[in-house]
Amino acid sequence: MPGRLIGVVLAAELLIVLPAWGAPTPEQRAEILAIGTLMTKAGNLFGESKFKEAGEVVKEAQTRLTKVADGADQPILTQLTPLHKRLSVAHEKLKSEGISLPELKPLPEAKPAAAKVPAAKTAAPMPVTKVAPAKTGAKGGTSISFVNDVAPILNARCGGCHIQKASGQFSMATFETLMKGPMKSGKVIFPGDVKNSVLIEKVEQKEMPPSGAGIPDKELATLTKWVQEGARFDGPSPTAQLTAYLNKNNQPAGTTGMAVQQATGKETISFALDIAPILVSRCLDCHANRQGGGNLNMSTMAQLVRGGDRGEPILPGKPADSLLIKKLEGTADGARMPRRGAPLDQITMTKIKTWIAEGARFDGPDASRPIAEVAAVAKAQSQTHEQLTKERAELAATNWRLGMPSTQPSKFESANFLVLGSVGENTLVDIAKRAESLAPKVAEIFKAPKDQPLVKGRVTLFVFGERYDYGEFGQMVEKRELPAASRGHFRYSIVDAYGVVLTPKAGDYDLDALIGQQLGAVYAASLGRNVPHWFAEGCGRVVASRMAPASDRRVNQWDTELSGAIGSLAKPDDFLADKLAPEMSDICSFSFVKFLMADRKFVNLLEGLRKGGDFKKVFGKPSAAHRSRLPRSGFANHQESAD
Repeated sequence: MPGRLIGVVLAAELLIVLPAWGAPTPEQRAEILAIGTLMTKAGNLFGESKFKEAGEVVKEAQTRLTKVADGADQPILTQLTPLHKRLSVAHEKLKSEGISLPELKPLPEAKPAAAKVPAAKTAAPMPVTKVAPAKTGAKGGTSISFVNDVAPILNARCGGCHIQKASGQFSMATFETLMKGPMKSGKVIFPGDVKNSVLIEKVEQKEMPPSGAGIPDKELATLTKWVQEGARFDGPSPTAQLTAYLNKNNQPAGTTGMAVQQATGKETISFALDIAPILVSRCLDCHANRQGGGNLNMSTMAQLVRGGDRGEPILPGKPADSLLIKKLEGTADGARMPRRGAPLDQITMTKIKTWIAEGARFDGPDASRPIAEVAAVAKAQSQTHEQLTKERAELAATNWRLGMPSTQPSKFESANFLVLGSVGENTLVDIAKRAESLAPKVAEIFKAPKDQPLVKGRVTLFVFGERYDYGEFGQMVEKRELPAASRGHFRYSIVDAYGVVLTPKAGDYDLDALIGQQLGAVYAASLGRNVPHWFAEGCGRVVASRMAPASDRRVNQWDTELSGAIGSLAKPDDFLADKLAPEMSDICSFSFVKFLMADRKFVNLLEGLRKGGDFKKVFGKPSAAHRSRLPRSGFANHQESAD
């Protein structure tokens, strides 16, 4: 995940000064897949000691890669990089066997981007590149630390525009969003590549921050060196708020403030269920950022316990001595809190005091996650099927207004689905009926309990008849551009569960397979805790493959493109860590999950997840059999050892 301190400095006009990079066109994508297929073929020939034949295939792959790379922009070059590395390894191996090959030149620099294209036709932004954790030296340190060196600069120089808000559609609120770059332009930080890291360039030229004053040379040098060293991350979680790494003096976190204590399960008051909702409704209006009253930020549990100008607001086990209680009761100097509202009632105050008396413990998934999210997830988990169904219906209406503000949706409700769409009512009713008939089939595939709904809380299906509307939904609701090849996708977050479907034209693809795919993916994602996207997506595609007729071109293409997707892997398990473009990663996931589902142990995996297990613990490390089925191709093994 490339990220840059300098990126933090970008303002709203960033979209004007940065190139409007786009993902490969369908033709370019097909050519990249073809090159990957050639590399797979060459690797197989090499493994059979057919060195001359392998050399001829490598020559063809090299020629085609050179043509694609000529004048390409950065996203295309990013996808070509692992193929270029594989070519380099192939050259070395074939040279040792006496095979002469044309010189392999480095990939060229990216060309300036073309003008933006309409939202409905814009391809998806490049995926975030995963950055390795910072390596520790003999003394446990690292040359440049993101947490200790980079985060303070970003907060101080860029926080107002890109951490507290997302000017220019560019959020640096977390390391993850920082490395993604602006929503439309894509990555602007490339680990180890200062020259092509646009954010560094803009800071060096004093174009950012927009004041024109620039930043101190020492800070610029720190940022530059951090990128040179690989833009490594050494914090606890890439999704943690950058402000969580600082104390009230904008210094690295960790030197002040009490540590977050995890709940034991014996507490009578839950932070997530009882306390977090109070803070969200009564405190976050004033204390949701570092500039909040008294520099007290309550956005996350980690920030809350750290405190503000007056120190720690909570003393675990001592509610009467805690500043938070004194401010809420008006017994401390200064104004009573909440400043802009009525005092908290006695029942609410008793909850807070009891929570502090029991140790002020945290029972959420991650102390760096927004408290509002912690509260919403805990509420959804505690609700009945009927209660969650009602909540999701309200959220579906909100999402529709956000994505299609000028279009009144057609609407149909069935036992397990709420269907909203920009299509005719008859089409909507047909899709609802199809979904109801497919749900038992999905349940049978995954051996789901027959006496329970497929997914707790009714699933929403958004249906669009035009690609433009589908694309607008992705941009406005999910803040992303959907892949050009996408005809449907899913989202699951416990709070919400929905599938999105683009209705097919005549002979385009099978509608039942597309709907079944989203249902299968949502079901898999709803199991247990921390289910990764690759697993849910792979499960959904297996469902689609079992429901689609033999003539379905969309499903048939997944197997056709598998070889090319494998050829683009630098290491066999890269797709498990989201190191591929989304479409290629999903194709690999489909193949791997299809293999997993043929194993009798797959049922045990599902049962472990249905009991609430954490995916990593239930799945464990891939067995030897599993590892043998991870996507790999001829020169991939050599690449792995060479890296």
